[in-house]
Amino acid sequence: MNEIVWPSDNQPSARWPLYTRGNIGEVYPEVVFPLEWAIAGQPSEAGWRRGAIEIGFLTEADFDDQDFNLVGVFGGYAYFNASLMRLLGVRTPGLSPGLIDKQFLGEADVPAYLKKPGDRNIRATANVIRSALRTLRATSVPRVEAMRQAADAFKAKAPGLDDSDEALWRYISIDVNDVWAEMIAGHVANTMQATISAGALTDFCEKHLGDPNLAIALTTGIGDVVSAGPARAMWRLANETEPERFDSEFSNFLTEFGHRGPNEFSIGGRDWASYPEVALAAIDAMRALGPNRSPAQQDQEVETANRKALQAAHKKLGRRSKKLDKAIANAALWSRAREESKDQVIRVSQTLRHLYLELHRRAAAKGGTKDPLLPLLLTCEEFERYLSDPKPLLPTIDRRSQDYSALASLNPPFAFDANSFGGSFPPLDQWEKRPEIGSQVAPVGTRFAGSPGAPGTARGPARIVTDPGDPSAIEPGDILIAPLTDPAWTPLFLVAGGVVVEVGAAMSHSMIVSRELGIPCVVGVDAATLKIADGSIIEIDGQAGTVRIAE
Repeated sequence: MNEIVWPSDNQPSARWPLYTRGNIGEVYPEVVFPLEWAIAGQPSEAGWRRGAIEIGFLTEADFDDQDFNLVGVFGGYAYFNASLMRLLGVRTPGLSPGLIDKQFLGEADVPAYLKKPGDRNIRATANVIRSALRTLRATSVPRVEAMRQAADAFKAKAPGLDDSDEALWRYISIDVNDVWAEMIAGHVANTMQATISAGALTDFCEKHLGDPNLAIALTTGIGDVVSAGPARAMWRLANETEPERFDSEFSNFLTEFGHRGPNEFSIGGRDWASYPEVALAAIDAMRALGPNRSPAQQDQEVETANRKALQAAHKKLGRRSKKLDKAIANAALWSRAREESKDQVIRVSQTLRHLYLELHRRAAAKGGTKDPLLPLLLTCEEFERYLSDPKPLLPTIDRRSQDYSALASLNPPFAFDANSFGGSFPPLDQWEKRPEIGSQVAPVGTRFAGSPGAPGTARGPARIVTDPGDPSAIEPGDILIAPLTDPAWTPLFLVAGGVVVEVGAAMSHSMIVSRELGIPCVVGVDAATLKIADGSIIEIDGQAGTVRIAE
């Protein structure tokens, strides 16, 4: 296996050696396509740097001279630099590396933070304090609208599908650089500010209410979370739309939400506009739900539970109640902003995807592969040659496809310290084979501890799902068990009685949307898809963060 040299692989940082799949696994869940990383990798790194410097917890001096510090691809899989992210906890008063780990990594088993010279930085602390004050005082996030306008402008300026290969390819590979970096910077800044805001609320609940997990209950059902919008719209299409109006209403749905879909950050993703059959399958799955599972009914139940939790907190806090209300409103503001900014990044990704699909169609007509994913296995230089004469590149695609399959059969380490592997990542022959679903089933009565995701309890059949594009795999009341989720999974949340995710933390999509929809959720349950048998009856407690195999 070590003979595989994946074109996208980068060199880990020796100065900041701890990397993790946490959080970034929602964006790049599978092996990264070489063409995609060649296009988006460097602008993504640039955007991450801009966002972190804007918030203030990192400075230019924190980056070494390598091309990639904050993000990278190792063994074909995307990783995020946890060493640098921990500095947000080190340099922000009231936060800690442990709290940052919990926000981004959940209960993952990662090496403990070890203080190093230079970690504390007075200038960075002053910068992040100013950012924190701006964050906690904010009542609006104008940047989201600026990002929306940038995404609109990028789409409007895109060449037409009848333009030349050169025009389409230039827009995909060069013209996107600045807008992609700026969009990532905006999303990173909003995510960091959401982290600061959520940390402040959690800290308040721990100090004054004796339970940090109350922050979860108090931010459930915050309203207007953009990533929950498609599920609500699908419900209306499935249950409230007259047959004669379905086609026109579905067309409106695609206009508003067509950029979303499985693996939506990726050029190789299946957005609903390009693959409407994926959205239609999710809508069909919702037709089996009763009125008690409607979003309106869920909203009412969430509002009732939220009001009770807030009343109890107010009673205990007395005159401090206004501070709690402000903290809740602020956390809701930034949580929404984080999801909205991600939505705009995905709109840019969709513009790239549609241009790429047209180039693929043209190359296929010249004798290239019919599968739209396979040309993504090429490098930029190879793809340019492929566009003019695809046949000589077919052996390269075939060979790389075999390597892709070999890497996809492995289970990437969730985290690794590059210094433990001579400044590199763990050798591929040390990676475990990706186990079969349900291959390590635990006995009845086994209890798993994860992280609280969204409050509430649920009991029902476990349903292991690995592809959000196949909503038929889950039936009403099933407990969805997934390796990780991105917004494309949202329609399945409405069908499910509860959600259990292997990888996730407070800033993960599964938590934010589960709270918005009022679906009990537990995240960070290690190897849940392996240890919980499909069809077994399980019980979950989203407030406590526990899962139990009942029978």
